Amino acid sequence: MTLAELHQILDRGEDSRHQFKRDFSNIDALAAELVAFANTSGGYLLIGVDDSGTVSGLSSADISRLNQLLSNAASQNVRPAINPLSSNLQTEHGLVMV
Repeated sequence: MTLAELHQILDRGEDSRHQFKRDFSNIDALAAELVAFANTSGGYLLIGVDDSGTVSGLSSADISRLNQLLSNAASQNVRPAINPLSSNLQTEHGLVMV
């Protein structure tokens, strides 16, 4: 995803294929989001973005913690296990995990 694509998604707001989350700490809540996408046609979970579409950004430490949480949620809290793909996008307000 490019920065321009991110801004287009943010301008349109949340929908069934695009969800915005400022952060995650609850593995069950993250697993529920993953299952919702897995049970439909997929989508993008944008972490580091407020519900309003404002980028709050994440630090490198946040990204490391969230990657571990994502891996654990996908393999331990979802049956059958899934393999979500993630990438990090640098914005003027910090990183956004896609």
